[in-house]
Amino acid sequence: ASFGLLLLKHLELKPDLTILDIGSGTGFPLLELASRLGNSCALYGIDIWENGNSRTREKIKNYNLKNVKVLDCSAEKIPFKDNSVDLIVSNLGINNFENRENVFSECYRVLKPEGKLSITTNLNGHWKEFYEIFEKTLSEFGKTEIIENLKIHQEHRGSVKSISKLFVKSGFKINKCYRESFKMRFLDGSSFLNHHSVKLGWLSSWKDLIPKKDLREFFSKLEINLNKNSQKSSGLNLTVPMIFIEGEKI
Repeated sequence: ASFGLLLLKHLELKPDLTILDIGSGTGFPLLELASRLGNSCALYGIDIWENGNSRTREKIKNYNLKNVKVLDCSAEKIPFKDNSVDLIVSNLGINNFENRENVFSECYRVLKPEGKLSITTNLNGHWKEFYEIFEKTLSEFGKTEIIENLKIHQEHRGSVKSISKLFVKSGFKINKCYRESFKMRFLDGSSFLNHHSVKLGWLSSWKDLIPKKDLREFFSKLEINLNKNSQKSSGLNLTVPMIFIEGEKI
């Protein structure tokens, strides 16, 4: 939600736009944007997540929105003609594609000349406090050889420089770039590791770093260390750096 609010904060709202939301999920900020823009604009959400699309369609009915549709497809092959879209937005969406270059190329293709691609994404440094404890636990566990893989895992999120470079390489001129951060707060490490979004989107990638025979013991130790930190710091407080960046097709 914080990323979506950052997107809404910096988008320029105009009438008579055709807009795509890549990775629209369960409908935020797509439906909020549709409500704020009104019926002169046509909005389309693109996602391959069937359950998310179903929820979005129910919300569209409940909100009685007439200017928005959801498409079951991937942004790696957008079903729109060349030069047919005014604005593409993506709230924590494009960063989830393995082949980002292909997605950017598709965005460039369907955008009109001077059309905009506006995204929010997280940056390297996401949950840095957690990863510091993860690294400490690896050292205590005698698995220092895994630390380099942990750093590579963190760095895949990219930096302002690397994300900007991807825009420029894909043919866009950067015209807006805003960086902010916020804190995600949890009661303790146990609640963090059992949070539904952590289990859905993160836990498996952390487990892939650890030998299977050591998983139970390592994550037990990690949870203990996270809880110790939480007791000292009145909860587990994790930093989330984020960026809004907008490119114009040239």
